[in-house]
Amino acid sequence: MRLRLGIIGCGRATTLFHLKALEEVGEIEVVAAADREPERARRVAEEVGARWYQSHRELLEDEEVEAVAVNTPPSLHEELTLESLRAGRHVICEKPMARSPEGCRRIAAEAERRGLVAQPFHNYAYTPILDMALRLIGERRIGDVRTVSIRLMNNLRGYRPLTSFRFEGDEAIIEDLMPHILSVAGLITGWELRVLEVEGWRRSYPVVDNIAFQLEAGGIPLSGEASWTAVIPSFEVHIEGSEGSIKMDLMRRPWTLELMRGGEKRKIGGGGVGRILRLLRLRHPSFTWQYRHFYRVVRGLEPPRLGMEAEEAIVSALVEMGEGMRIHG
Repeated sequence: MRLRLGIIGCGRATTLFHLKALEEVGEIEVVAAADREPERARRVAEEVGARWYQSHRELLEDEEVEAVAVNTPPSLHEELTLESLRAGRHVICEKPMARSPEGCRRIAAEAERRGLVAQPFHNYAYTPILDMALRLIGERRIGDVRTVSIRLMNNLRGYRPLTSFRFEGDEAIIEDLMPHILSVAGLITGWELRVLEVEGWRRSYPVVDNIAFQLEAGGIPLSGEASWTAVIPSFEVHIEGSEGSIKMDLMRRPWTLELMRGGEKRKIGGGGVGRILRLLRLRHPSFTWQYRHFYRVVRGLEPPRLGMEAEEAIVSALVEMGEGMRIHG
């Protein structure tokens, strides 16, 4: 039985990524959309053949809606998630689900009390090649994991966001990009995250638009960078082990990785012209994989890959990073 989904928030994330993924997930049907800007809601609804509302409360009164995707700016995530749960709807919410660990705990408690699913949307954690990397690590193909390095280089000007939350403070880049990094790192290392050092730079915008960080994740050194001003976007992950290493780019090459072992470099996975064209059309497989997983969790077919305990660990680290960041320029 298809899961009937309502979308709250019809901005760039919804139109560029979510709708494209949902077209390919036969298990889910979008039946309603809501946005404060009625024209946005109308356009999304017409694209998928759904009803549209200007108010999220009207959408939550729609008895056909079983689950809700919250795709709004982060300041509204906790409030809308809690309202949706109280209305008896399962929720999948863009990252981060709350701006405090306490908010994550409130969401977890409400979902448990009502027997509903509340799941954070961390799409890169569902990238196909990451599954392969985790399998190789589990098989000890690179021995013990010694260090993890991650660089998420983005181009905000090319994305052309419709909302301004990213420019409301120097911590916005942490809230925007670090959930991607930490959700991937936590699957590799575990969720015990400790912040050591964070530095930020204002290079092209009046707020911090580049950061460098050092953390410990599961006792393993985790370092890297995040940027809004990169020329070529990428999401590079380098896992160094006692007997080898794994390198991958979750953004540009979501189906391939490089395994180094015993001095021999080996490429695992494959791309192909069709897959490259899909990426150029902004059809990254991680969005599709995450929505299929959400369906299966709601239907009780598998446990959540990233639940609210992981989200609380991520949000706690985000808060600590924002409070401790040293800013240059």
